[in-house]
Amino acid sequence: MSQSLGAVAINGRLVESRGTILVISDSSVIVSDVDDGLTEAGFDLLVASDSKRAFDFFTQNHVDYIFVDLGAIDMSGGALVRSLRIYAGDRFVPIIVFAESEEEAVLADCIASGCDDFIFKPFNSTALKARIASLEQMCELKKLYKSTVNEQIVAKQILSYALSERSIEFEEIKLLSRSKGVFSGDLFLTGRRADGGLHIILADFTGHGLSAAIGSLPVADIFSVMTEKGFEVADILENINNKLHTLLPISMFMACSVLKISKNLKFVEIWNGGMPDIYIRDTKTGSIKYKLKSNHIPLGINETTVSRFEMETVPLCQDDQLIIYTDGLTDAMNEEGDMFGESRLEKCIENNKDNISIFSSIVQEFNDYCGKVNPDDDVTLACIPCTPYLTEVDDPCHTDSVQIASNSKDDWCWYMELSGSSLRNVDPIPIVMNEAQKISGQKISEKKLSSVLNVLYENAIEHGIQLRDESEKKISANNVSEINHGVVDKGYLRIGLKKIEHKGENALLVSIEDSGEGFDHVDCMSKIANKAEDVKNINEGISLVYSLSESLNYHGKGNHVEAIISGLV
Repeated sequence: MSQSLGAVAINGRLVESRGTILVISDSSVIVSDVDDGLTEAGFDLLVASDSKRAFDFFTQNHVDYIFVDLGAIDMSGGALVRSLRIYAGDRFVPIIVFAESEEEAVLADCIASGCDDFIFKPFNSTALKARIASLEQMCELKKLYKSTVNEQIVAKQILSYALSERSIEFEEIKLLSRSKGVFSGDLFLTGRRADGGLHIILADFTGHGLSAAIGSLPVADIFSVMTEKGFEVADILENINNKLHTLLPISMFMACSVLKISKNLKFVEIWNGGMPDIYIRDTKTGSIKYKLKSNHIPLGINETTVSRFEMETVPLCQDDQLIIYTDGLTDAMNEEGDMFGESRLEKCIENNKDNISIFSSIVQEFNDYCGKVNPDDDVTLACIPCTPYLTEVDDPCHTDSVQIASNSKDDWCWYMELSGSSLRNVDPIPIVMNEAQKISGQKISEKKLSSVLNVLYENAIEHGIQLRDESEKKISANNVSEINHGVVDKGYLRIGLKKIEHKGENALLVSIEDSGEGFDHVDCMSKIANKAEDVKNINEGISLVYSLSESLNYHGKGNHVEAIISGLV
């Protein structure tokens, strides 16, 4: 039998070492029983007769397991276990205590302090080996869990970087984001429109963690690319919905709030699908001016239906605050099990009348209410102040020129110029359509105007700014976004709209001019006018515009076209 005087190393292994066990006891009987039971099983033993020697051994050696004899140590079992846990740090070292059956209170203190198992004395080698086998399985599970968490942390860093590349960070927008796990099922994205306005989306996927976060990247891709290209929110939501409907399992969907803030901060268009209420707060009075509830189902549940993505327009005043959040905020509970709740949130918003920004007040109230209780869901809160800095464009790539003019006769004209990288990065058609709707103040015939604009724009790209091989020109007029990929960073494209009177009724003059070489428009228009048999080989799209227009005229070398369309305004 091995003898222990103070602290000695006993190496009686017969097989390859399975680890090192630190035994803390001044009882030769306990040490002998452990030695007989475990050295044959392949373990190395370190024996410490008091706590000081135990800590020395623990810091100087790689210890895999610790046995504590409660009846033969110089400090309380609970205090010793707590100290050992502090020494171990992040490394998991199982602790087993040996106790008498009547030491229930002491044993309970040890368990509360962090010991992993206990054995009543006296014990035999069979019970000891069984406990070790169980702890070995626990160690393997702990290692596997730690490895999985580390992998998730790396994956989260990659995902976070990818998402940040697809969103614009605004110093004015205050954001609180807390995830229940490593990954968050909440998603917050911002994008700047070509006209200087903003698109903002706050989304909440079903559940939380990795499974909830998996849909974030495709959503961010669609949102950032289509916003940059100038598409409207309805088009973006339709594409996101179709992607999620295909990608996500039946049990998952994405609730979201979407904001489209105008550059002049005069109004915001809102779409709320399955999210909590959206608040618009008057900073001067502190009151809630508007409370916008969800009127739509979340995305990804079913296919797109007609008029599903209609926006609600709300007027804004400068310095108003938009407050959006996920249900993790209001569903969070305190130590008594009571939820934070919507009413408490609204009181917090309205009671802080002196605050320019309400964000810090809400966060402080939320933290004080929940205390040490962690929320059961991901929590996201965003406060967006409607200040001029929010829509101020510093990006030199935004060199587009937009002009609007009107006169006392209620006529108007609108002009836009794209140049440089904007020719490649921006699809102007959605922008033109949107501005025509807003300026005219009524619902114009979108299909007719869109058809004319798409054809004339494609023709300007195909025959003007960009000279490509014939094999590259087979692009549908309805898929204009594909054209942008090959446009060079030189030249310009000017698009103009003007309300005019034509033959005694209101009409719209559409003008498109580019810096390109043009084409043989005389021959093309002659064949279209004479209904030549090979007109389709010339340009079927121009023939369509000719049929939709009251007048269609090309000027110069074919790089400037004007079409008069009636029945639009």
